[in-house]
This record gives sequence, structure tokens and C-alpha cells, in this order.
Amino acid sequence: MANRGEQDMNDSAWPAVTDRDAWLALNLARFAWPDLSRDLARHLALADFRQALVQDGLDAVYTTLPGSREKLAVIQQSRTFADEWERMQTLQVALLTFADSDYPPLLRWIAEPPPVLYLRGALQPAHELAVAVVGSRKPSPYGKMAAQRFSAALVQQGYTVISGLARGIDRVAHESALQAGGQTLAVLGSGINVVYPPENRRLFAQICANGAVMSEFPFDTKPDRWNFPRRNRIISGLALGTLVVEATIRSGSLHTARHALEQGREVFAIPGRIDVPSSQGTNQLIKQGAKLVETLDDIVEEFPEAVHRSAQRYRALADDRISAPAAADLSVQETQVLALIPSEETHVDAIIQTSQLPAHVVMSILVTLELRGLVRQFPGKLFVRNLA
Repeated sequence: MANRGEQDMNDSAWPAVTDRDAWLALNLARFAWPDLSRDLARHLALADFRQALVQDGLDAVYTTLPGSREKLAVIQQSRTFADEWERMQTLQVALLTFADSDYPPLLRWIAEPPPVLYLRGALQPAHELAVAVVGSRKPSPYGKMAAQRFSAALVQQGYTVISGLARGIDRVAHESALQAGGQTLAVLGSGINVVYPPENRRLFAQICANGAVMSEFPFDTKPDRWNFPRRNRIISGLALGTLVVEATIRSGSLHTARHALEQGREVFAIPGRIDVPSSQGTNQLIKQGAKLVETLDDIVEEFPEAVHRSAQRYRALADDRISAPAAADLSVQETQVLALIPSEETHVDAIIQTSQLPAHVVMSILVTLELRGLVRQFPGKLFVRNLA
């Protein structure tokens, strides 16, 4: 196996080894050496160790976990590590580490925070005021209605909606938040490049343009069923509270609710009919102490007044951006091209063909629109219109 130094000399694209590379190696090592993963998880439960991670970075790991430096060195010299780094650049995926100042503050203090997050899109301060909305993958019409109503109402009050990009309630929650002009975050139970279920690919792109998609799993990680319970602790950990819309007695949504309770977060549940299996889980949560929710006030009244005022300020800023004449000073051609870009991935060739403008003119206009925040570009010359 060639070492990283030999690769550097043969390929000028390789960067120098940095702390960020070491954090990436740590995440890969967690999956290569289960014992390292268990030891790291055990120490992450200690506040002192987490504080040391923030202050000293991976030196805290090297000091606390014998053999970890050598294991990370092996990973950094591997082809797997090189491929992972290359694909982050190619797919425009950011790596957010536990030591970064913009690591989500609510997530930092859960029992087992992920050392790194692969990120598509961008996290914003407004995302710190979030509510998770989860539920059945096979919801009833009642469940869909409730998820749509509460997700839209939450973003209209300035809160971000978090879910897991799964079928059913998750999808309804994300779509409703976007349709209401709000922000939403998705946490995957697979690698950041594995969209599951595949029919959510367009929704994935919309979330990247109006929020963020994240995962702790390396590229190409399949959506295996045991990944989702681990994913659920991140969904609840990013949120002020978790709303369970509809769930059977064995639903993974109940796992998310249990994580929320363990993390000291609020748990909300929408009551359902006593003769419907998809309501048994939510009704059980209510019997166990989750708050029964009938209106949005039932949720927001559980948060401090300062939180609600901040959410209202974020919503006011978003409304200002929407109502501001962002496109009022565009030229006729710029307005024409903008109108051709929907809120789903569209290839530049399709835009050029539909616009009937010269290719170089369209490319110049797209640069202008991207700089103004009106569109977003994804790998492969795909463009998406920003909804908010």
C-alpha cells in the first residue's frame, strides 16, 4: 500500500494533512474498528472529554484512547480515505466536525454526538430553533393532514422542521415546510450520496437549497435498517422538541421520542383513534407523559418566551427577503432565465434550450442569479431555484 506522502508527490491534487483530514479519518476508523467506536462513545458521555475535544481537538482522543493515533494514521494512508476526500470535493459536500464553532450547539451535548457530519446545503443560526416532525411510513389521511398542518404552522412561526427524508410523514413534513416558505433539515440513515427512498431525489435537492441534508455515515453507506436507530438520536438532538404524528407500537418514531426524552427535550404527540394501529404508539406516548397536541400553541408554549421571540424575528427576516424586490432589478433576459428554473434539479442544457438564448449568455446569467442567492448550483451543472 502506498503511503499518503508518496501519493502527494504523484498527485498535486492531494492536500496537506490537516485537522479536518484527521477528523474524517476518525469517523472512518469508527466503522473500521468497533472497539474504537465503543471507547469513543463511552468517553463522549463525559462532559470533560467533550470540552477537551473542543479545546484541544483530536489531541484529546490521542491522549485518552491508546492506539487511536496509529489507527487514524492507517486510515489516512488508505485508498478509502483518499476516495472519501475526493468525493467530498466532487460532490460539494462539507465536513462539519465536533470542534467546529458552527457545530450545532444542541447536538453537541447529547449522549453520543457524531464526531463529524457530512453536509449538503448550509446550516444557519435559525436552524437552532427547530422541531422534529416524525411518524409512520404508511400514514393515514389523518396523519398526512396533521403533519402538513403542523409543519407549515411551525415554519410560519419561524421554526425549522427536522425529519428523516423517509416515506410517509417524513416526506410530508419536509414538503409542507418548503411549500410554506420555510427551512427544513433532513438527517439520513445512509451515506450523504445515497438518497433513500430514491423517489425523494428531487425533495433532497430542494432541501439542500432551502436548508441542509446531513449524515454521519461515510459515502456509499447503504440504508440498512440498523442505521436508522442511530440516525434518530441526531434528529431529536438537533431539535428543541419532537412531534410524533402517527406511529405503531413498534415504530422507529418511538425510538426518536425516547432519544428526545433522554436528551432532555420536549416530546409531543398527536392523539389518534383507539381502533387504529397507527395511533397506538402516539397514544401510548401520551399515557407515558408526552404532551397531547391539538394546536401549534400546545407546542410553542413549552419553549421559553425568548425562543419564541427569536423564531418570530427569523420569520420576519425571511418574509422581508421574500417580499424584497430581489428580482426587481433583473434585466429582461435575467428574469426570463430565472422563470425557467423550477425548485427541482434542472440541467443547464435544458435551460439553454428552453430560453433560446446563446449558451454563453445563459451561463453568465446563471452566475449572476447564483451570486444574488436566487438559484443554487449542484454538481453536474444542475440548477435549482431557491424557494426562500
